[in-house]
Amino acid sequence: MAEQEPKSSRTYVEIIGDTVYGKHLIFTIIISVMFSFIGFFIGRELIFPRIAPEEMIQSYSLLLGIAGSVIGLLINTFLFKPKRTLNETASTSNELSEIYEKLQLDMEEERESILNDPVTAQEMKEQGFYDMFIPDDKEQHHTEEKKW
Repeated sequence: MAEQEPKSSRTYVEIIGDTVYGKHLIFTIIISVMFSFIGFFIGRELIFPRIAPEEMIQSYSLLLGIAGSVIGLLINTFLFKPKRTLNETASTSNELSEIYEKLQLDMEEERESILNDPVTAQEMKEQGFYDMFIPDDKEQHHTEEKKW
């Protein structure tokens, strides 16, 4: 059995907003291209000259090439499993404020718009993330202001 490379020596590449292992990217491209060409050439040389009109051989062969790329996609899906792990943690109001600050957004304006729209506030409560945006003291302060 071949030895696996240690994870620290792997080279990762960012592509289409995702980070992937470089060797796996190369292998997936090779597999996809190979199956596409195999499908195209089998269709053009072996299958369609016997059953299709001459002017349609190229078109049908292209369709078989596309089918080959779909087969390559399925093979790649089974060979190379996702490597990322998602860690879901409940965010606090302070963490959310930090994120808004980094994005140069006004958290107080966001809170006011949520508090002033009961439909949005209710939907956020149902989804379970109202408390991330509105700390208890802000809600009490807002309801006291409405009473005056």
